Amino acid sequence: MASEHTTFFADSSSMESVESESVALMVTSPPYPMIEMWDEGFGESNPAITEALEAEDGWKAFELMHEIFDDIWAECFRVLSASGFACINIGDATRTIGGEFALYTNRARIDMKMIELGFTPLPSIIWRKQSNAPNKFMGSGTLPAGAYVTHEHEHILIYRKGGKRQFKTPQEKQQRRESAIFWEERNAWFSDMWDSLKGTRQNLGDDVNRKRSAAYLYELPFRIIAMYSVKGETVLDPFMGTGSTHAAALALGRNSIGYEIDPSLKKTIETTMANAVGW
Repeated sequence: MASEHTTFFADSSSMESVESESVALMVTSPPYPMIEMWDEGFGESNPAITEALEAEDGWKAFELMHEIFDDIWAECFRVLSASGFACINIGDATRTIGGEFALYTNRARIDMKMIELGFTPLPSIIWRKQSNAPNKFMGSGTLPAGAYVTHEHEHILIYRKGGKRQFKTPQEKQQRRESAIFWEERNAWFSDMWDSLKGTRQNLGDDVNRKRSAAYLYELPFRIIAMYSVKGETVLDPFMGTGSTHAAALALGRNSIGYEIDPSLKKTIETTMANAVGW
């Protein structure tokens, strides 16, 4: 099935090229606030973040990072059609700042903003990413009251804009039937715990791109797109990264729009699409 895939190398807080209510699904994995590898990028967007981190004010930095996202989520609400879905892969962060170890709850902060915008939160998915590293246990080990539980999961948050979607016309019903998934996929994918997705090393070339791009598995957007859209519809990723969402949309017969603020990833996105099925 022919499809169109467009990338804008621009800030997704203002998606002027995307019409209101023209997108069926938003699926993305943004940089995770308070994960140290992303400090520089957040600081470039708002120097006050760097100042807060240097002053060891972790919670101020956390809030300022999420304020960058707030405008993007608002734009996603605008471009999503009625009953459209927004799915966000995000992890909470553990970090020691000013001598204090804390969990920075990215999931809770995003939930708060999405509800404020008018999204309806739906049951979410825990992506279990178990580690066998010998140093995964944090704190004092076997001694009571000084250790912390392991942090080995991320969230896939799911929201809907408005009420349950209705397929009314014969064409809409036929399009939905043609987009059906297998029963085995339904049983595995519509579970609140995913532990079969495994991370893979991405070929990002130079060290700069490797540091600036989050690892976003092709299988993750593939599942979400198959679950929450039908063939011929448009999928949006406001943090395109290496192009995994484009590739998954292509394989599933959906159109896609991506926003990526880093133009140095252009060649990587082109390579991802060149390697995708049918491109």
